[in-house]
Amino acid sequence: MAVSAGVAVAEVQQVVTEHVDEIEQTRRLPDAVVAVLRRSGINRMAIPAELGGLEVPVPTAVDVIAAISSVDGSAGWCAAIGAGSNIFAGYLPEDGAREVFVDIDQANATMFAPAGSVDADDRRGVLFGRWPFTSNCLHSEWAGLGAFVRHGEQPPEPRPRVVFVPVAELTIEDTWSAPGLRGTGSHHVSADAVAVDLERSCCFGDEAWPSGALWRLPIYTLLVPMLAAVPLGIARGAVDDVLAVARDGRSARRGNLHEDAVGMAELAAADTDLRAVASLLHTSLEEARAAVDRGDPVDRPLQARILLAGMHACDVAVSATSTAHALGGAAAVYDGSRLLRALLDVQTGRQHLLFGHQHRPALIAAVAGRDVSYPPFLV
Repeated sequence: MAVSAGVAVAEVQQVVTEHVDEIEQTRRLPDAVVAVLRRSGINRMAIPAELGGLEVPVPTAVDVIAAISSVDGSAGWCAAIGAGSNIFAGYLPEDGAREVFVDIDQANATMFAPAGSVDADDRRGVLFGRWPFTSNCLHSEWAGLGAFVRHGEQPPEPRPRVVFVPVAELTIEDTWSAPGLRGTGSHHVSADAVAVDLERSCCFGDEAWPSGALWRLPIYTLLVPMLAAVPLGIARGAVDDVLAVARDGRSARRGNLHEDAVGMAELAAADTDLRAVASLLHTSLEEARAAVDRGDPVDRPLQARILLAGMHACDVAVSATSTAHALGGAAAVYDGSRLLRALLDVQTGRQHLLFGHQHRPALIAAVAGRDVSYPPFLV
């Protein structure tokens, strides 16, 4: 499929399909996959038009990432992280953004936990720290890392920053050996007195400089849906595989699946639930886009509904993938099974902090109309 916003998805799907086994075996994206992601336009989706980016609407970006994830979860995850990290091109000071994002087809990485510190003198300093789960670091030129900044003997700045540094100046520790999302390169990275320029940093909540609609949306209403697209796509691919079994009359479990009334009912529920939650996410995102197009803010209840839709999408995707795997029968227990890989990938993705249940009490309170402060999720 080709997306009208300028992102060619079909070519990416084809190349990823050809390299799925290599992704699993080498625990990284092969060069051919990295290259097709570059030339497809995916890494430009959240780059400001002022820098040559596409400024793709969030629902379209969700569809693009889901389509890649339906073929391979690791490729989809890296696409989501690589393209999503580039939204910071609109939040860094413009001069810093033009330096970091000069190559608009380059994917990058971010890890927001403030596990680092910067000892700064005016706008320059040195970075120390160690950050886990730095997905896509193997295929990135820059990484945006969370850190508190201290100027001399003064107390640290109250808000942490996301500080962009060249990946070549970091140490990548080979720590990612998970059975799911094996090719995401979600390793630890560390910095030991890496020179930084605070013009290449920002805080969550900083004012954006581009004029595009993406930077009038609260940042987490972009980041959470783009990441949620990965489990949605993984589940869609798994359910579609089992639907093909039901259509073609091939054997699954014992006998033919289409003759198993209980199995077909479970498949119907999984397919319907998956379509429903994807539609809910799209509808909420379109509502936010309409608000910014009118010049209105995206209020906290709508922000919360978008975030809850993305989190619920992950839960439904895990359930639907589990159903698909169960209906795949004995063949789905072997190494190399697409359904087994999908199950491991979607369960691994669910563990991401953004999908954690701990966020939901504050978010549903905002939906209910309470005056809730929950930075950086709600602004």
